[in-house]
Amino acid sequence: MTQTKTKKSNNITKTASKKKTNSSIQPKAVDPQEQLTAIRALLFGEQVATLEQTIQQQNISLNERMNQLEALINKNHKEINQSIKEAKQTFADNLEENRLEHVSQETILEESVNDLDKRFEAFQQATEQDFTETLNNLSNTAKEINQSLAREVKQLTKKIEDASTELGTNKTDRKTLASLLESMASNLNQN
Repeated sequence: MTQTKTKKSNNITKTASKKKTNSSIQPKAVDPQEQLTAIRALLFGEQVATLEQTIQQQNISLNERMNQLEALINKNHKEINQSIKEAKQTFADNLEENRLEHVSQETILEESVNDLDKRFEAFQQATEQDFTETLNNLSNTAKEINQSLAREVKQLTKKIEDASTELGTNKTDRKTLASLLESMASNLNQN
């Protein structure tokens, strides 16, 4: 009697496992778009991560350059203001000394004023030229970075499109092969 129960139990277990196996064999319906997205992630995930890291590094580099430029501009601005204050003070001191000395030294005073004006204009021109060159360099660097990023994005886009086309072609080839094998099987069954 114990053997009969054991056999019945084994039969029930085998039947249950067959049902489980049959139900687990049936494929789940998978969205082709999800499959394509998963394949893209597998094929290009590392490249996309590399591109994002490159973009982030370029952004950090650009921010650092902008901060350096801002610091340079602020430094130059302070130096210009200090030079202007010193020039004004020097000018005022000279003016006061000359006024007190003699009226006959008026010519010396005019020459001093003209000299200060010329030096100030030269300093101003040099400063404006430095600012212009710095801004041009920054603009050129930003353009180069943008062009580099655009090229990398185009290359990655082309690779993704090529891979998508290849995946679509491979899927079509599999369908054709499956239909050929099915027709061969039906021909063999008929013979």
